[in-house]
Amino acid sequence: MAAFNTQQVDHDWNHAFFGGAHVETRVETRVDQAEELRRLAQAALTAKSSRATVPATISIAAPAAAVEIAFAPPTRAASSSRQLARAIAVSSGKGGVGKTNLAVNLAVAFAARGLRVAVLDADLGLANADLLCGLTPKLTLEDVVRTGRSIEEVAIPAPGGFLLIPGASGVSLLADMTPTLRRHVVSELARLERSVDILLIDTGAGIGANSMAFAASAHTILVATTPEPTSIADAYGAIKTLVARGAGEGIRLVVNMARSPQEVRAVHERIDRVSRAFLRTPIRLAGGVSLDPAVPAAVRKREPCLVAYPRARASLEIHEIAAVLCGEGSSIERNRVRESFLGRLASWLARSR
Repeated sequence: MAAFNTQQVDHDWNHAFFGGAHVETRVETRVDQAEELRRLAQAALTAKSSRATVPATISIAAPAAAVEIAFAPPTRAASSSRQLARAIAVSSGKGGVGKTNLAVNLAVAFAARGLRVAVLDADLGLANADLLCGLTPKLTLEDVVRTGRSIEEVAIPAPGGFLLIPGASGVSLLADMTPTLRRHVVSELARLERSVDILLIDTGAGIGANSMAFAASAHTILVATTPEPTSIADAYGAIKTLVARGAGEGIRLVVNMARSPQEVRAVHERIDRVSRAFLRTPIRLAGGVSLDPAVPAAVRKREPCLVAYPRARASLEIHEIAAVLCGEGSSIERNRVRESFLGRLASWLARSR
């Protein structure tokens, strides 16, 4: 496996993106979305009476229906012909690009298309998908790891019709557990994989070992970036790491907080050009999401944007991304796969001991 070299990324990027010259770029300061969303969510917890100011044209969605997913029974080995969930990892080269918001809202978009969807919160450092959904988990994946709880006990129905699997620090414990407990955890996650059509994995930001292992094990990897040069360079760093792990074919780019469709295309063209030149890997565009006031407004309400403001520009664009991803399968059956995400991840866990 090729080692990740930060200096080489800088060299690749400086020559291909900036034409080889040292460029000092001034950009308009954007608010770190992750920090802002956490602040807003915390404020919502302590000030329930506060209301978000949003454009009058945005409509409020009706309350989402409760999700009903029948979990597959425990089994020692899944049939090789049994179709499994399509695993879609949502990753990023740095924090603050709206990765978790994208994962949660994509889950709502997939559920609206009639798919059974679960979100696995695998962000070790800043697991906050529950905050964006207005949920307070009593159990997390750590309880499956430490005390042998079942996946049904941990899964929480979330607004918009999907299941949330809170991760806490459970993910970081997977590589260090005893063989018996590891078999239990993998068995429980395999039940989840056999019970849903789409498994979204909200990975940690950056190129850490755990984050990249979860991302590279997925069938599709959404790499989120903003139009800022630093974010673009970090996204390329994540792409380079994933390509080195043999996951280049599954990478799709999402440009978040964009000011126009032209900006989305420009960012994609730059990353695709550099990746083709230095990694010999084309990068496909899944879509872009606008810099939309409805997004922080939904956070204040502690609801996914697609639930709180379904006609907001950002909500409609996320529906378009879901349509693009579903179009790669063209039907529910084709969105399910026969190659196990958990099988790939288990191989990494075995190598990490």
